[in-house]
Amino acid sequence: MNILEEIRQKQARMPRDSIRNEDGLVLIPDPGYYRRLLAIGDIHGNWHRLLSLWPKIRYQDDDLLVFLGDYIDRGTHSAEILQLVMELTEKHPHIIALTGNHEAMMLHYFQEHSIRDPMDLTHGWLRSGGQATFQSLRRLYQADCGRYHAVLEFLLSLNHLAAVGTDYIFTHAGFYPEHSYEEQVDEMLWLRTEFYEDYAGKPRVIIGHTPVQFFSPERFSPLLFKNHILDCDTGSFLPGGRISCVDVQELRCWQSNPDIPADLSADTV
Repeated sequence: MNILEEIRQKQARMPRDSIRNEDGLVLIPDPGYYRRLLAIGDIHGNWHRLLSLWPKIRYQDDDLLVFLGDYIDRGTHSAEILQLVMELTEKHPHIIALTGNHEAMMLHYFQEHSIRDPMDLTHGWLRSGGQATFQSLRRLYQADCGRYHAVLEFLLSLNHLAAVGTDYIFTHAGFYPEHSYEEQVDEMLWLRTEFYEDYAGKPRVIIGHTPVQFFSPERFSPLLFKNHILDCDTGSFLPGGRISCVDVQELRCWQSNPDIPADLSADTV
C-alpha cells in the first residue's frame, strides 16, 4: 500500500472532527473544521524575521497551522525559536510542528556528543550551519539545563507529515508516492528533484526545504507548481530572504520583513 492509499484508509476510520498522531503521521480527516489552513516555511534561526511575521498572521484557535521544519541552523537564535515553537504547540492543539533535515542532523550529532564538549567540526551538521545552533543551545544549557533538555525532548517528538482531508499534505521535503510511510520516514526529509519531477497526485503537497531561489534567483514569494506542490521556503537565511506563512486553500501569503505582497494564483509554473 502506498502512502496516499494508507492516508486515505486511516482517515476513513476516524471521526471527522479528530486529530490522530501515528508515529509522526498526523491525520486530520476534515479541513472544514478550521477557519484557515496555514503553513510556515523554513525559519533557520532567524528570530527577528519570525517575530516580524507572527503578528501579521493573526492566528486564532480555529486555524490549523503547520510549521514545516528547519527551525535551526545558520541564524543565531535557534534555541529561542525552538522554545517558541514548543510553547505554541503546547498552548494550541491546532498547531503542528514537523521536523526538517536540519533537526535530524542535530539529533544525530547529540546521539554521540554532549553540549558540554567542544564542537566536533568534522560532523556534517556543524558544516551545514549547525555551529550557530550549537552556540545558541549552549547558552540555553548554561542558563537553564532543564529547559535545554525539554527542547531536546521536543525535537524528538516532532512529526514527519500531516494529512488534512484528501486535498492537503504537509511535509518538510516531499515523499515517494509509491512507497508506504514507514518505508521512507527518514528519506522524506531530504528529497528534492525526484519529488518535484515525479509527483503526480491530486493532493496539494505543502513543503519547505528547498528555497524558491533555487528555481528563480530573484524570487522571494512561495511557488506553486503545476503538479500541486507548494514550496513555502522563501530563503529565510538568504540576504533579503523572508519567512513565509501561506493560507494553502486561499493562496494568501504573509511574510516577514521586508514584506512583498504575494499573489500565488498568478504565479503558477
